[in-house]
Amino acid sequence: MTEEKNGLTHGSANSEMAPQEDGTKVPLTDEPGQVKFSSTNPPNGDAKIDISSGPAFSGLTKDELMKYADDPFWVRLRWFLFILFWVGWLAMLVMAIVIIIQAPRCAPKENLEWVQESAMLQYDINHPLDIDGNAEETPEDLLKMAADLGVKTVYLEKLISNYNFENINKMYNNADALAVLKAAEHAHVHIVTDFVPSPVLPNNTWRQNPNMSDFFNPPDSGNLDFSNQGLLDKLIELFSTTWASRGVLGYLSNIGEETLLNATAIISEGLDDVDGAVVSGMIDVNHKIKDFTPESYREFLDNHIDGNRDSWSYFKFNPKLAESDLGRSDAKLVTMTLFLVPGTPVLVGIEKDYFMAEKGFIKALSEFREKESVQIGSMAFVNTTSDDVIAYARVKKGTPGCAVAVNFHSTNSTEVDFSNIKGVPEKGDLHIRVTNGTFASGEIGRKDLSKVVLNPHEGVVVLFVPNL
Repeated sequence: MTEEKNGLTHGSANSEMAPQEDGTKVPLTDEPGQVKFSSTNPPNGDAKIDISSGPAFSGLTKDELMKYADDPFWVRLRWFLFILFWVGWLAMLVMAIVIIIQAPRCAPKENLEWVQESAMLQYDINHPLDIDGNAEETPEDLLKMAADLGVKTVYLEKLISNYNFENINKMYNNADALAVLKAAEHAHVHIVTDFVPSPVLPNNTWRQNPNMSDFFNPPDSGNLDFSNQGLLDKLIELFSTTWASRGVLGYLSNIGEETLLNATAIISEGLDDVDGAVVSGMIDVNHKIKDFTPESYREFLDNHIDGNRDSWSYFKFNPKLAESDLGRSDAKLVTMTLFLVPGTPVLVGIEKDYFMAEKGFIKALSEFREKESVQIGSMAFVNTTSDDVIAYARVKKGTPGCAVAVNFHSTNSTEVDFSNIKGVPEKGDLHIRVTNGTFASGEIGRKDLSKVVLNPHEGVVVLFVPNL
């Protein structure tokens, strides 16, 4: 027996649900959203529920927007925002310009003149060396020699004739000299020679020219008057035309008069267009250290290394002669210190045997000279406990510095403490070491800069990063 109620049959199991009206809508709220129940043949008696959110806002239409286009309030607001944007933009532009103008200028980078940067190599045109091993002395031997030593400037002594300042000195074969000058120019090697001599010889063309009598003081003497602007103009013309065309751009003067020192600056300025330079301050180191002691050598360095480029020293040094006077070990230590102090070494008397034996040593020092701290960095000596030790550091912020220490004592070892010098860190990398005349270079090892041990006749160069 079965009973029906509300469309559902009771009694035996019946898996079918009572049919309901399709698409029945049951409002749940007064809001626009609606919930819809659907039951068109649902499986297992499930019902599908659809919830609608009502119409979405899609913005104003063009007609609706146009109602506000001419509205006074919106017109004023648009103009206000437009003006505010451009005023703000111009204000930022003006502020940026003011900041740029008022910001402190970066100091111009310090640079040495080319005549100061590289060590110089004196070359004797009359006694050339066969460096390339082809059994023939040619200008290419000079270029190879300069390259192997790491120098970029060659010094040709007394190249200007004493009788005619426009001619090559008759002590040289004219063709040989011109060949050397041409080869050096093509290889971008600078050539330096001596400044015109004073007093001038009586049979010099300038002395014999009555129109140049006012170049001398007194007029009938051979002493050039370097306070005479006409003389300076004539020298500028001579150097910037005749000699510059041959590749000679630098001139070393040994005349220590104050008027000449001022004149060299004027002449150098007049040679700016050809990158020429006239300098003074040549010092014969071998003569100064003939009665050598480490203490007197330290005093010699103190007197000539103030680092002022206007009083820059040019250290004329014959390392072969120094070996005969001091011994090979100490001569090498002197060479090391001269290369790394403010000043320019001028190597003279370089013979083939010395060149072949020491070219690696000189080149390593030349490469160190290229470091900014060595060229323009500060220099401070270490107060050592031994008079046989010379030690100093070259420091410049933002670039690797170097510590140099040499021990001239023949039997005693010593220690050097660089930690009291401003900017020197705790440790550095040993790059050059000379012990009893034996040279080594490269990344040799780490060094404690507060305790640099030096054996007898030993010198070291330690590279470090300043802690400034």
